[in-house]
Amino acid sequence: MALEFVQDAPRPIGRSARVTDGVTIDGVVIERLEPNADGRGRLIELITTRDEPIEPIVHVYQVIAEAGSRRGWVYHKWQHDRLAFTMGQFEIHLVDIRENSPTRGARMVLEAGEANPTRLRIPPYVAHAVINNGATACFVNMPTNIYDPNNPDKFRYSGDLDDLGTVPVA
Repeated sequence: MALEFVQDAPRPIGRSARVTDGVTIDGVVIERLEPNADGRGRLIELITTRDEPIEPIVHVYQVIAEAGSRRGWVYHKWQHDRLAFTMGQFEIHLVDIRENSPTRGARMVLEAGEANPTRLRIPPYVAHAVINNGATACFVNMPTNIYDPNNPDKFRYSGDLDDLGTVPVA
């Protein structure tokens, strides 16, 4: 007896929408991710070359963030972070610490997660912090460089995270 599989019917794919309203930092790309939902749940494409070319996928990891946890301030010298938030309730803080940037010193606060599925592309020298304002949840990072444990491209601010607005501009 042969098994018969039937091809899925064509369906429209929601294109990720770039968000540009509010305060922006030069080079930060904010894209709303469009879920495809049915009775079984949701499918959300985190990144695709369908719409435009992307940097290669070289390293992918998932962060499990406990309720109320805070990560950051951090920045990278060589890589862009590509963070995808599709679950939970996160608040992301960014500040431009690049010396010659037209938005040097600019600060942004974004909300992302289940209610607002979002992918952020954060360039080098843009410091960022992620706060989980809900229950245990996760997000995915697809940085543009491979993590090198012998020369980590991660620079941490050692100050108190209780006042996220006071990260010094280098």
